[in-house]
Amino acid sequence: MKNRLLLILTLVAAVTVGVGAGTLLNSPKPGFWAQLRNGTSASDGQYLFDSVADITPGAADSGAFKAAAALVQGTIVDIEPGIAFASDDSEGASTVVAYDSADAAMRYASLVVRVDKVLAGRLDQGYTDGKIRVQVEHPPTSTLAELKESIGTAGTGLMFVHNLAERQQLLGRPITDATQLAYAQSVHTPIGEGLFVEESAGSPVIAPLMDGQRAAQLLGYAYVAEDHEAEPAPTPTCDDLIDPCYTPTSKPSATATSVPAGETEPANTTPPSLTALRTTLVAEACAEGTAADPASC
Repeated sequence: MKNRLLLILTLVAAVTVGVGAGTLLNSPKPGFWAQLRNGTSASDGQYLFDSVADITPGAADSGAFKAAAALVQGTIVDIEPGIAFASDDSEGASTVVAYDSADAAMRYASLVVRVDKVLAGRLDQGYTDGKIRVQVEHPPTSTLAELKESIGTAGTGLMFVHNLAERQQLLGRPITDATQLAYAQSVHTPIGEGLFVEESAGSPVIAPLMDGQRAAQLLGYAYVAEDHEAEPAPTPTCDDLIDPCYTPTSKPSATATSVPAGETEPANTTPPSLTALRTTLVAEACAEGTAADPASC
């Protein structure tokens, strides 16, 4: 009887452990963008323009803001180490350190993007073998290996980009340090945080580098915060790494959601699909005369 009781207790313990392990194994892992945003600093410089019309290649300067060099549709296929600094002042005299160094206070990874199509403007420096590398902040909460493991959930996106070295030259801040210049020539920066991604086929786009309210304002839907969110009201900021401060313009945009006094916010709470957004953005490029395929206008 005693042996039988021990056998039953052993079986119960084994089942309990097995169920617990199965729960851990079957629990969904966070997607790529959820990991990338976790622990990164709040995106800066995103209020330097009024609408996507101001980011569109060929758009006139919006105050001090300058448009992107290119709008591309691309699929994110990998993430690589980019550059690391000994302090978070990468625009100043901060020392470049090894990417995996314990002295690194700020790291920028490179999203490897297969360019499926250049929709507007053009890609030059840093566009090789049909790919570009897009600079993103590497969160301290995830290793590069963990981000690589989830890269299959990153998806396809519409991206406003500019080669980093060319961008800094355009803004009158040429990079002179040889190490930083070599890096800047090899990567693109997402202009105005303008990266809009379809994580899975047919799903609405997300704007992973923006806060939710800003994305909704640009993409034309009413923002609804998640239960766990407590985002403050947007406050315009300036970030010398991207662009200096700007003077707001009243340039119209098909995706802008400025609502006149007395009118209500958009009722739709769903972001657009990638196809719908592409149609809108290409129309903006056609208006500027920079669409890569004139037949699309």
